[in-house]
Amino acid sequence: MRTVALVQAGGMGSRMRASGAPAIKPLVSVRGVPLLERNVLALLRAGLRELAVVVPAAAPELRDFVLRRARPLAEALGATLELAIEATPRGTIGAASAWAGRADALLVVNADNLAALDLPALLRDHAASGAALTIAVHREPFTIPWGVIELAGRDVAAYREKPSHEALICSALSVLGPAAMAAIPRDHPCPLPALFETLRARGDRIHAHLHAAPWIDVNDARDLERAEALLARHVDAFERLTDAPALTVCGALLRHGDALLLEQRAADAASHPGLWDTPGGKVEPGEAPAAAMARELVEELGLAGAAPIALGSFDDVDVARQRIVRHHAFALDVEPAALRPTGSCFRWIERSGLSQLQSLNGVVRRSLALERAAGATPPNLAPPTG
Repeated sequence: MRTVALVQAGGMGSRMRASGAPAIKPLVSVRGVPLLERNVLALLRAGLRELAVVVPAAAPELRDFVLRRARPLAEALGATLELAIEATPRGTIGAASAWAGRADALLVVNADNLAALDLPALLRDHAASGAALTIAVHREPFTIPWGVIELAGRDVAAYREKPSHEALICSALSVLGPAAMAAIPRDHPCPLPALFETLRARGDRIHAHLHAAPWIDVNDARDLERAEALLARHVDAFERLTDAPALTVCGALLRHGDALLLEQRAADAASHPGLWDTPGGKVEPGEAPAAAMARELVEELGLAGAAPIALGSFDDVDVARQRIVRHHAFALDVEPAALRPTGSCFRWIERSGLSQLQSLNGVVRRSLALERAAGATPPNLAPPTG
């Protein structure tokens, strides 16, 4: 059975823009990684190997990101990624019509959602149900922000302060079978509720896949803060791509005032050539990440006796060498005079100038996001620059 995973990134994110984000919504970062990239990585982690991303023609920055970042990520892990461009908006499910006759099952996810759903289980459930359409649903609590009054005539019978209710919510993940894909009109937009009504009117089965996985819909700056907190609570679900990374490394944000010490990799380096990166290196087998970081500081910078602070860890894809690397991030305040660099590739860079570095390694952005989280500073809404 041919299964294709489709990331729907066709919206322009007006609410996110209105909340102060300088980037189009799919490129807004959560813990240093754009929403679109996180969804592509989630599909790859789940074992999907035929991917597609839908972007609007009016957002060339999204098209460029797919070609420059998302497709190489997919190819590095043995997958293909097709870019589909919408000349006019097709609605939340309209683009799926392009796969009618080309796929037996189409898994559709929205780029502005983050979910730790068991995607293989969702696909198995859809196949077993025989349904035309399967919609992932979960229970979501809602707290009314006011006191609720119940009356008996004109008398107050009950006063409930900010009560909570629970409702079944569409998780914005769905699986379409051939009948559902064929039912989508090609000549006008089609949101998911409209497809639901069409299938129901025809008598086709629509199946619900109930789950309790961590999930969030990211629409504005407040949701972004909640998303950062959600990922911090579920690191294994969102920041791990494999149980067995090919390599484990460590890197440190070395700070002096508002400047960071970064290392530029050689242009012919096997991994991340030419990119600015944090000082660090490989964690040897049996070596604790903190011990490896202390050792690397001595070897690269002549800094002995340092005790860097652990910020957290995440998995990263080494596109050049087609492997998954686990990165442990640390932070340390240092005096430049105490350092004895072993090479000339180190440079102090003001934080305000990081956005000007077109060759900044993504692990630096992710390490900075962990640093912000540790210091309870606002999340970064800026788009990636390298």
